[in-house]
Amino acid sequence: MQRLSVVVFAVAAILSACGGIQTLKADAGADFSVVMGAAPTFDGCASAGDIVNYKWTVLTAPPAMLSDVGKALREVDANCLFTLESSMHVEEAGEWVIQLEVRDASGNTATDTVTVTVTP
Repeated sequence: MQRLSVVVFAVAAILSACGGIQTLKADAGADFSVVMGAAPTFDGCASAGDIVNYKWTVLTAPPAMLSDVGKALREVDANCLFTLESSMHVEEAGEWVIQLEVRDASGNTATDTVTVTVTP
């Protein structure tokens, strides 16, 4: 059994070195600020791995918008970049924490967050 583990590890190391295995990594981008009423753009394109799905979810919101916590802003299979639609412009000042979850074809996930500060 130990020999099999060594062989599996060696093959994984070779594939990784050759680019055959890429660790799944979510990257929601740098924290940013927008003016109230603007349509922020979210960029997860620096994420890595064999990503088949991007999901953006509200983790925290200003007190007046707590009902938005847990809501998915967007879930798509192929687009790592999006701007909120006009019907979803941010109308409440404060800090919003948005989570990006990426998923690969095997169902593995990775997450990262971005804080959006909305100013009046």
